[in-house]
Amino acid sequence: MQYLVYFLISLLFSACGNNNAEVIVTKIETHDFLRDIPVYTKDSLVNIVVEIPAGCNQKWEVNKQTGYLEWERINDDSLRVIRYLPYPANYGMIPRTWLPKAEGGDNDPLDVFLLGKRVERGSIVPARIIGVIRMLDNGEQDDKLIAVPDYDWHYDISTLGQLKEKQNGVADIIIIWLVNYKGPGRVKFQGLDDEIEARKILQSSINSFKLNEGIIQ
Repeated sequence: MQYLVYFLISLLFSACGNNNAEVIVTKIETHDFLRDIPVYTKDSLVNIVVEIPAGCNQKWEVNKQTGYLEWERINDDSLRVIRYLPYPANYGMIPRTWLPKAEGGDNDPLDVFLLGKRVERGSIVPARIIGVIRMLDNGEQDDKLIAVPDYDWHYDISTLGQLKEKQNGVADIIIIWLVNYKGPGRVKFQGLDDEIEARKILQSSINSFKLNEGIIQ
């Protein structure tokens, strides 16, 4: 059964720009991406685990129990594929964070869009948080942080104002995609906030993880 899964992944991975699926699957199962990676680098950047590369429509996510990156299953026979335009930017999560339902969250780690060039799934990228897109997904708070990689000179950006000045329309593209990718009325846009508000959300999710690490599943 394991080899059948690898075979199916090898057929479909090419749609997301990788022709060596088994190696990647083995690689991304060697880390507990949720627990073993610190939130911050020594330079006070934020570590981002890339779950879905830009341009991909396969819905991968970190399993909260194992910490491994897995292709999300709809059921035993189906893997989730986004039936809309593929992801407009790299998408992932911040380790050692959690947004519990008791606090209005979706019971998952904190999500983040990483701007810049396409990044391989399973990569850990140091980045700067520059803002947050506030969303409701089926009535649950599902905020998405916006981050820029530290290594990309195209994104020498620290604020939403600078993003608009240097890369106008980028946030709008992501918002339009988020509002529509699940179909009409399921996801609602609630506002775009700056890096100060984004870091408040980040700190709250870090605190929630510390308090609840033993029961997250």
